[in-house]
Amino acid sequence: MELDVKRLLSISPWPSVWSQGEGGGAPSEAYAIEAMVMAGFKTTHLSPHAAGLPHIEEKGDVRFVRISNPFVRFRPLLKTGIAFIYRLPAISAWSVLVSDWLRKSGERFDLVVGHSSETIYALRRVASILKVPSICRLYGISAPIDQLRRGLRRELYFDILSLFRNPPDYLVITDDGTCGDEAARIFGLEPERYWFPLNGYDPNLLSLDCEESSSPYVLTATRLVDWKRVDRVIRIAAFLKPRLPQLRFLILGDGPERPSLERLIRDLDLSSNVRLLGRVPRSRMYEFLRGASVVLSTQDLTNLGNTVLEALVLGKAVVVLNSGCTAKLIFHEQTGLIYPPDDLEGAAGGVERLIRDKGFRRALGSRARKFARKMLKPWPERIKAEVKIYRRFNPISSS
Repeated sequence: MELDVKRLLSISPWPSVWSQGEGGGAPSEAYAIEAMVMAGFKTTHLSPHAAGLPHIEEKGDVRFVRISNPFVRFRPLLKTGIAFIYRLPAISAWSVLVSDWLRKSGERFDLVVGHSSETIYALRRVASILKVPSICRLYGISAPIDQLRRGLRRELYFDILSLFRNPPDYLVITDDGTCGDEAARIFGLEPERYWFPLNGYDPNLLSLDCEESSSPYVLTATRLVDWKRVDRVIRIAAFLKPRLPQLRFLILGDGPERPSLERLIRDLDLSSNVRLLGRVPRSRMYEFLRGASVVLSTQDLTNLGNTVLEALVLGKAVVVLNSGCTAKLIFHEQTGLIYPPDDLEGAAGGVERLIRDKGFRRALGSRARKFARKMLKPWPERIKAEVKIYRRFNPISSS
């Protein structure tokens, strides 16, 4: 009966469930919403509006509602160079907008899920108004784990601290190499209060032909934002230009850092070596991944993003910097090559070694593939595991 159907409000700070717009970047949020629907919830997904997107949209079993976007309004504050000055008013304003929407709509929900720590104020406020349970769905931790352990600087990450000091009923924290389980331990969160799963992979990767391009290239795929440190990829390319002048570096993705990265490419005279290809559909990204000789990741918080995991599943050789908890899956010369965060020359040497030694490259990729396919689950299986979490709050749903 319709009366038995439980309703879920999903609150997100991002206009699209894809990290770089429809069909682009990582689809992790989309998979989480799919799990909510599979758990038997009639789901409304509330997010900020963006150009080109309708304010209200029905897609399958999910109703998408997009309201005023405070994140765009406050974005000029990022020019100060101090993220706190932007994040505090933007996150606070989002909380007010969400609760105002709830009051005006008069809608009732049985469970509230907030995506990322940026929704914690909104999540807490809505759950209090409705007097229902709440879950926070984190896709990693957006702060260096060392800064969360001690010191006054950690107070700049006010939303993360607020989340862990006064947690919701349950947390799902993606194990993406940002050490979310360690953050939970730092703040004394009991293990039964959270789940810490690895991301999955597209099962179509298992049948993908992975023959490398006849012209070797190094692939990086990520949003072009400051903490992704794509500038390091460009500097590694500069180290290698005198030794491997024909080697190409292809960078997929878009974001606010693109103009500064374009300037760096020009300043280092790398226009013929490094190409910024912009945002591409996921299917097209797999084509680039299939032909790559090496996959390179140089980020600040973690280098276990979706692209690296997919590269491991495909049996590609990866070179990464040891940030966050990257070393839990990347073992030097076993599942990839891993270097200290400030050792760009070492990482450049690793790329050169892989390009010059095809036998080593293939052996490393083979070991990575065997390891990854044992450790990781394809997304359909991974989603089913998340469904069980939401079903705890919907006992009438069918098993």
